[in-house]
Amino acid sequence: MTVDTRLLQQGAGTDPLREMSRRTFLNYAWLASLGVLTAETAVVFYQFAMPRLGPGEFGGPVDLGLAEILPGIGADPEPFHKAKFWWVVDDEGAAIALYKVCPHLGCIYQWKPNQAKFICPCHGSEFERGGALIRSPAPRGLDRMVIRAYDAADELVAETNERGDALHIPDGARLVVETGLRILGHEAA
Repeated sequence: MTVDTRLLQQGAGTDPLREMSRRTFLNYAWLASLGVLTAETAVVFYQFAMPRLGPGEFGGPVDLGLAEILPGIGADPEPFHKAKFWWVVDDEGAAIALYKVCPHLGCIYQWKPNQAKFICPCHGSEFERGGALIRSPAPRGLDRMVIRAYDAADELVAETNERGDALHIPDGARLVVETGLRILGHEAA
């Protein structure tokens, strides 16, 4: 059986997949891979743009519960790692929530109980228990977060002022730290 080459040249009676040239196939493959890459990039950007905050995590309100469960006067500051703050109770019983990031270059500082101060391991900045700057290179004291106290009826009874002063907490209050609301530390003198 012989095949008439004129029929093959005209395309009559042939398989359309066999007619695709190598160049056409590579063009389709290139466009398909470009489409997949574009879709994957769009998904990654969408996931990056969406907030991934769970309850009690940094960037939103963190409910600490009743004030009685928190450290007392004179106790070492308590870290809240998920919400990125240190909970400090000053000598008068007022509360401060200090942002866990050094204002110098963004290192995570630590409380040193044997020295009774916060020390940044990167460049040696030192801060008092209340967040005031002791030793540079940090340009200012530690940043504070807004604390809100609510009564049993869920009414706001106390809130950190705009300067970030320590908050005197009423008895039986439920405490919420607003980790998305930071008050910059005082400038170095």
